[in-house]
Amino acid sequence: MDKAEQKFGIQEALLEFVEQEDGVMVLRDTKSQDDPLVTISFSPKVKEMVGGDVAFIGQQMIHAAVASVMQRQMNFWHAHIYDEEPEHYS
Repeated sequence: MDKAEQKFGIQEALLEFVEQEDGVMVLRDTKSQDDPLVTISFSPKVKEMVGGDVAFIGQQMIHAAVASVMQRQMNFWHAHIYDEEPEHYS
């Protein structure tokens, strides 16, 4: 475990976003057989309204969630950097 992972809980993961046979879209870790991290399902009414754009909309939902988590982590990281007392003053 490297220093950044210890301090900030940073983890690497390779994720895949796929549509299952039942039409449910899932985000899952490619290295894990556990339950999906996220599932997205649209009602028949919504599928009818958006047509073939269901997968695109699902991807955009996942993209927004990942971007939000990354922004939160960066804010957390910057807060720790600025709150630390410097080891040396110039």
